[in-house]
Amino acid sequence: MKKRGYGTDTFMIIGLIFVAALVIYTSGVIKKDCGRDKVCFKEHFMECKTAKLISIKNDNVYSYTIGSSFGSDCNMYVRMERIALGSDPQFEKMLEGREMTCSIPRQQIREVDVDNLNSFIDYCQGELKEGLYELIIQRMYTLVVKELGSIIEQARKAVLSQV
Repeated sequence: MKKRGYGTDTFMIIGLIFVAALVIYTSGVIKKDCGRDKVCFKEHFMECKTAKLISIKNDNVYSYTIGSSFGSDCNMYVRMERIALGSDPQFEKMLEGREMTCSIPRQQIREVDVDNLNSFIDYCQGELKEGLYELIIQRMYTLVVKELGSIIEQARKAVLSQV
């Protein structure tokens, strides 16, 4: 009578499946989908574990993804999914569909507020950041030109009063 048992091939296959599962889990291929739950996302972010979040702020829709991070930085990707209805068409052109990649030092994670781009934008790069900065510069330029008009008018009156 032949004895049936597990051969070395079976143990090899089980071992490979275990290693593959471990690699997939630690690589962050499978991300926790937090939906719109910011608490869930923040908990994963604090530990730099992969997760996804959809956030709505001022009627703008953002998606955040914490990517695989093995070094001293935590990688987060931010995408402007949709601009609020009725916004300046220039906003849509410069921001909608744009992304930025953020490499946040793990020791700074506790200071980051996902709802506040200002708390982490210095650690980011990409088209979304460039678009935001370009809009800021355009707004500043508009304000300076607007104020410059009244300053020029005052200077003109001052010069004419002396003549």
